Amino acid sequence: MAVTLKMLAKETGFSPATISRVLNNDPTISVGEQTRRIIFDTAQRLGYAGGSGRRTQRIVLDSMTIGIAEMLSPAEQMSDPYFLYLKNFVEQSCYERKMQTVTLRADENGYRAIDGSDIHGIIAIGYFTDTQIESLQHLCSNITFLDSSPDELLYDSVILNFELGIRQSLDYLRSLGHTQIGYIGPKRLIDETKRMTPEPRRRSFEHYMREASLYHPDFVVECPMRDRSAVETELTLRMKNFYLDEHPTAFVTVNEETAIGTIHALHGLGFHIPNDISIVSFNDTVMSSVVEPALTSISPHLDYMAATAVQLVRQRASSPLHQPERHFTQKIVIPPALVLRESTAAPVQPL
Repeated sequence: MAVTLKMLAKETGFSPATISRVLNNDPTISVGEQTRRIIFDTAQRLGYAGGSGRRTQRIVLDSMTIGIAEMLSPAEQMSDPYFLYLKNFVEQSCYERKMQTVTLRADENGYRAIDGSDIHGIIAIGYFTDTQIESLQHLCSNITFLDSSPDELLYDSVILNFELGIRQSLDYLRSLGHTQIGYIGPKRLIDETKRMTPEPRRRSFEHYMREASLYHPDFVVECPMRDRSAVETELTLRMKNFYLDEHPTAFVTVNEETAIGTIHALHGLGFHIPNDISIVSFNDTVMSSVVEPALTSISPHLDYMAATAVQLVRQRASSPLHQPERHFTQKIVIPPALVLRESTAAPVQPL
């Protein structure tokens, strides 16, 4: 006997209409993660194939569950939405492929699945300690790291080509006529192993500028990545110490939060952007287009990074309806793109 929506409703306690919309991935329905999982698992267990009356369709039930581990807490993501956007794009990509997602919870012992779900793959967003990676490994050995690459021999990874992004931004600023170019961001950060390492964007900036014989150490401003007020304070002090004709005519910033702090500091000092000073930012989330002036930014193609991570983790997953397509690891390096907006212009030539 064919399994019907009414049978699924009786088994799950949800209405036939809700079950039909969930199984068909109706984007207008809002249900919780647990509800969606119950419906898909029950349909898979009972062998539901879809279709009733005059309407016949086939419901694809992959029954694959992907765990998502995040480096930053929700509160930290509010000050640096880069990772929040990555997670949202991962969830969207999984949804489009009819794969379920669960958020893995972090505690002092690492990461865990809150409901004991079977995990067929994990996407780990950001940097993680050896202890955290070991806890993820206990949940599932199929791990894809997004925005880091702790071990290319063991894990798939998707990272951004920071050096190319810096080169694009500096080539563009120089094409406008800028030679006095500064950088704002930290010298070091926590790497894939949670150890302090040179920050890749700043390292690439300094290398490029030295190769071009344009490096000016006083134009490099040391600031944290996620503290806008610290950026404003440090840059304000630094700019007050420059002579009128010997200050940077352009800045490259490590991220959008830093760029916004830079804009506030420069406006407070009476500088106009971009007429007096141009700004190029990294990340290119929606913040870049809504700030005033809109930021010229290096886009990491967050949606493509996330979709690539989902593709990689699916290729090595094993579930009731899916066998691994690949048994070797892959590391994908995404080339960024320069998006031009209103925060950059040619430098004003002295009279």
